[in-house]
Amino acid sequence: MKGIFLHMGTRIPDYRGIMKTQKDIILKGRNIPINNVVICEQTHSNMVHLCSVEDNGAGVKDHPQIAVADGLVTNICNQYLLIRTADCFPVMFFDEYQKVVAGVHSGREGTRKNIVGEAVKVMVEHYGCKPENIVAHIGAGICEQHYEVSELLWDEFNQNLEKMDLCPCNKQYRHLNLRATIHQQLIQAKLKFININNVQECTYENKDYFSYRKEKGNNRQINIIGICNE
Repeated sequence: MKGIFLHMGTRIPDYRGIMKTQKDIILKGRNIPINNVVICEQTHSNMVHLCSVEDNGAGVKDHPQIAVADGLVTNICNQYLLIRTADCFPVMFFDEYQKVVAGVHSGREGTRKNIVGEAVKVMVEHYGCKPENIVAHIGAGICEQHYEVSELLWDEFNQNLEKMDLCPCNKQYRHLNLRATIHQQLIQAKLKFININNVQECTYENKDYFSYRKEKGNNRQINIIGICNE
């Protein structure tokens, strides 16, 4: 019987540690084979890649990451999608009826370009998912209070939201509320409100998470989703 495995990450285990050892990942008592993990390049695009069996191990050892993409979708059993974050938001999706999963990296640019909407579109058009059956988990990311940007970026971001017929969710001038924006985009993509789950943690404030803006480091928490045999 097939089930869904989901891990929304903290500092442990960390991305750099996994890349250094290149060993299988143990999470929640489950062994995640390192050669079955798929990692994308994460270039702040809205590109969502449909995974194949040949993508197993992408980003591990000598297998290149999936180029350009910031999102991954699969219906392949025992293939695990890994999204790394440290202030940007991981958004992980699953449809238990169609047995399809997806993971995206939604930072400022990915959110401005509505990568979560693209992921839902791929799930619907390529795998026959119905939006009302899709569950989304928005992981830890930087909160509005600690995410101040330039006036140029502020204006660009809000202008894009208006083009999407979405309302800017910002309470403070030049501060962006990515979590609330992503939530709006998921509702616009026709996900049910009850099927959108939020990890209400700020990576800047909570020491259990890596924060690029606070630490300027190159490590990341890992977020993993996959279809597994129960």
